[in-house]
Amino acid sequence: MSEHEEQHERAEQEADDLERRNDKLGDDIHRARQDWESKKSDVSVPGAQPEHADREHDRADEDGPPPEADAITPGD
Repeated sequence: MSEHEEQHERAEQEADDLERRNDKLGDDIHRARQDWESKKSDVSVPGAQPEHADREHDRADEDGPPPEADAITPGD
């Protein structure tokens, strides 16, 4: 086998390897995306809910100004 044919064979093997790795990565990304989507809909998973959802919920439970507002006086 000539040098040129050997280089061609190595290049084809590398291309096949890269294609297999690309397919595996695509599968990993797909599984991770499915897992994340299922976690986002599960309220028992900390951090999976949008941050603003927590703040809106907290604001709905408030009866008045936050406790630290009492410590603020004009002219401070």
